[in-house]
Amino acid sequence: MDRPHILFWAIVAGIAIRIVMHFVDKNRIRNEIETQGSRVLSIRWTPFARGWFFEKNERHYQVTYSDRSGAMETATCKTSLFTGVYWAEGPKLEEPKPRFMPRHSCSGCGFALNAEWRACPNCGKATLLA
Repeated sequence: MDRPHILFWAIVAGIAIRIVMHFVDKNRIRNEIETQGSRVLSIRWTPFARGWFFEKNERHYQVTYSDRSGAMETATCKTSLFTGVYWAEGPKLEEPKPRFMPRHSCSGCGFALNAEWRACPNCGKATLLA
């Protein structure tokens, strides 16, 4: 086999490996987001993301997802074959804040109660919520 053929097949193999790694990366990122209870809306490769210049064998992605409260968030991450997913500004996957005022309060201390609670977590008084 002469040199042009070897060079051609090396380029084809490199492109094929890059395409396969793209899908592996997307699956890794999707698993990271979904284990936190959020839903991925889009994952987009960003080859020239901030901080890309001296990175070795890492790929950068912009991820848009809907968190548990329904808010849409966008974050940038990097990943590679042997590392996990690293977030530039961290995915905001913390517990959502309640969007409503509780209907019930403890008759002993006034602590806001969940309807499922049998006792007040603040003072321990038994609740009689129906």
